[in-house]
Amino acid sequence: MSIFELFSKRQANAALSGQTDVYQYDDIPSNLRVQVHQIAIEGIGLVGASGDRMIRPDVENDWWVQIERIFLREKGLDRVAHGSFAGERLLTFMRNCSTADWLDLLELIATGIRIVAEPQRAYQRQQWSVSASGDDSIDELNYRLRQAAVGYQIEDNRLIRVDSQFVHAEVVKPALALLSESGFEGPRQEFLVAHRHYRAGEHRQAVSMAANALESTFKAIFEKRGWSYNKGARISDLVRVARTNNLWPDYLDNSFDQLLATLQSGLPKIRDNDASHGQGATPKDVPAYIAAYALLLAASKIVFITEAAKNPQ
Repeated sequence: MSIFELFSKRQANAALSGQTDVYQYDDIPSNLRVQVHQIAIEGIGLVGASGDRMIRPDVENDWWVQIERIFLREKGLDRVAHGSFAGERLLTFMRNCSTADWLDLLELIATGIRIVAEPQRAYQRQQWSVSASGDDSIDELNYRLRQAAVGYQIEDNRLIRVDSQFVHAEVVKPALALLSESGFEGPRQEFLVAHRHYRAGEHRQAVSMAANALESTFKAIFEKRGWSYNKGARISDLVRVARTNNLWPDYLDNSFDQLLATLQSGLPKIRDNDASHGQGATPKDVPAYIAAYALLLAASKIVFITEAAKNPQ
């Protein structure tokens, strides 16, 4: 039998960051455990008693058998729970097991879903009443993880920590850490609300709140420095105030203007076009990737201007 390197093995020596995050990594909520149970049944099939045809009461789904066999071998266990079928034992175990064990099984289930979805397995899918496609099942698993603010995602059949991704570790978490300082309570709350909307699938609201967080960060810096500004100023006006007061160096060549231009373009334009001016007769659907891009744009710009504020020119 080949060795299957479980997620917990790969993460055993990973260093944990102490920075504030929009996700948590240590607790699996009970409702998420139930949701994953339901998704697993839809994507891998019934655990036993074949589909709508009772061949024999002791017939069980071999995909669940394989998942249990791998898990028991890698964990060095004889069994995880009592029950007539492998899938029944695993799903019962997942309701109350440790976070590490749950994540290992989640990754194995995701792998099983992908195998079940292969074209040549159409007969077995029908036999075991598989009711969801592989892509739909994986997409929902990732959505439910985001919705529960549990910081893991399935990518290419592998479970990864969100904070192991470069952009999240180097942009989002530092932005939250900087906004945790005194005087930034408003923009920090707006940035957290933007992420909350994103995790809930409320993409238009996420884009709007991300832009609000950026604008509020500018204003918080101005308040700290005693710089005057119009309370209803647009982002371009805020950038102008910042540059007039030398928030960043003015000795760089014209190529620096390209960087400055990103502060007043991109994110506000996304919000203006897709989020803040009403939907009209036909509701607008802001795709998830646009909302994610808006959050990353906001975070990177927040890091830039707050770090610049720490180094007066």
